[in-house]
Amino acid sequence: MVFTADEQEHAIAGARVPQPGPHFAAHFKVRQYEMDAFGHVNNAVYLHYLEQAATEHAAAAGWSGEHVRTLGGTWVARRHEIEYLRPALGNDLLQVVTWAVEFRGARAFRDYAIYRLAPASGDGRAPADRFLAPDEPPAGEPLVTARTIWVWLDLVTGRPRRIPPEMHAAFFDMR
Repeated sequence: MVFTADEQEHAIAGARVPQPGPHFAAHFKVRQYEMDAFGHVNNAVYLHYLEQAATEHAAAAGWSGEHVRTLGGTWVARRHEIEYLRPALGNDLLQVVTWAVEFRGARAFRDYAIYRLAPASGDGRAPADRFLAPDEPPAGEPLVTARTIWVWLDLVTGRPRRIPPEMHAAFFDMR
């Protein structure tokens, strides 16, 4: 797949700096089967965390997969860019924070940061997924930053189509 210089620059610039707008936090507990031979979360597993966090964020913003399909479209990933800072380990509790950066035509730019939460007390369950307060500090030690370029596709033609304007408020207005 070929990316324009503008897409490449946009995917890199600002991907590491949280943008204004609603941030959503999804939580995951690292499972034994997600680890590699070194006892770290396998690189491919981070992509699963990112995609699931995006799905949970969209649903919490009122755009579940079923609701999205009523508009005759769906999201597909065009590009993922992941920067690994530190490894996650077995039984870590992770917070995946995600937010929409920009809608441009048929493309949506979404950023992420994955944090290791402080050691859990009590039952060790992950906290509830939720929107974060605008001034809420990071949850813990940063492990990963990432950006995904999503494309809005027409379900009938399979071709890119401009993102419906009614989605903008759900992803960019402060909650």
